[in-house]
Amino acid sequence: MDQVNNKKLSDKHAKYFKQIVEMYIKTGEPVASKKMVCEYGLDCSSATIRNIMAELEKIHFLEKPHTSGGRIPSTIGLEYYVKYLAYDPKEFFNQKLEDLLAKRRLSVDTTLEEAANIVSKMAGFAVVATSNNDSETLKSIQLTPLNESSAVVVLVTSAGNVENKIFNLENSISLNDLRIAIRLFKDRLIDTPLIELADKANSLTPIFAKQVKNFELIMQKFIKNVFAFEEKIETKSFNKNAIILSENISREEIVKLLDLIENHSVWETIENNLDEDKNLKLDFSRPNLSIISKKIEFENNKNIKEISIVGPKNIDFKESFEALEIFENIIKEDCKKGSM
Repeated sequence: MDQVNNKKLSDKHAKYFKQIVEMYIKTGEPVASKKMVCEYGLDCSSATIRNIMAELEKIHFLEKPHTSGGRIPSTIGLEYYVKYLAYDPKEFFNQKLEDLLAKRRLSVDTTLEEAANIVSKMAGFAVVATSNNDSETLKSIQLTPLNESSAVVVLVTSAGNVENKIFNLENSISLNDLRIAIRLFKDRLIDTPLIELADKANSLTPIFAKQVKNFELIMQKFIKNVFAFEEKIETKSFNKNAIILSENISREEIVKLLDLIENHSVWETIENNLDEDKNLKLDFSRPNLSIISKKIEFENNKNIKEISIVGPKNIDFKESFEALEIFENIIKEDCKKGSM
């Protein structure tokens, strides 16, 4: 990261470096100077391009995989390309996005899936949406009696989830005691993260002792049965076949990658933070793979926290960034819809 930030290419070097990277992305092969002159119709000699390549190699933006032949972008070079040269947000999928949002479905997940199918077919990469409940909070708690011996406690969360918990009334617990407990919880637990409910409820014991009969038993039941939330990560993957059917990725790599995208936070596994302002991380450290992960931070965002793109080493970064913008806009539109 520091190596990227500490280097700034001249306009001339940036122009040719961009062409080198994009030719490598297109062909998947080392870029030779003669082919590059021919491909782009350059008004300079192949010797000039070789000299520029040698200069880019000295600053570790290019690598030479063999003693003879062309050069390929290094990890540092790819990061520079992505951060400073690649992204044109109007170039690829804007019309597709407009068409998709114009026929919005009821579910943000459904719309994300449609978007993922569109861009993955065009660009050939997998998309992973990761969520967790670490910031999901309690927004409402209500009590509905069923009969003399049981009631339903209804919890509504900030993500729009509704939890129905059965509360069995024992001989020592009256419905009135339960109503008082619900009122106290409503006054003091609204906007508390779900995974903190049990601990915060337990801290209310002194207040319950003064206002609720048999408060120990009621508190125990709530902590054990009603407020029993654990932190969890959920992932939704689209177009995994782009990985599974890839000829350039080994079976062993595929198994590891599928475990990553199905069971873990992609964002958390990437150590390199490319761009804090845009909440972006890149991972080029895996053989034959590129991973781009974006942190999504919108209020009432249905708990979607990350959108990640997984593809081959020579993934098209322009299309990847445009895809990320599409997914972010879908979630943003869903947030607006949910707040109306």
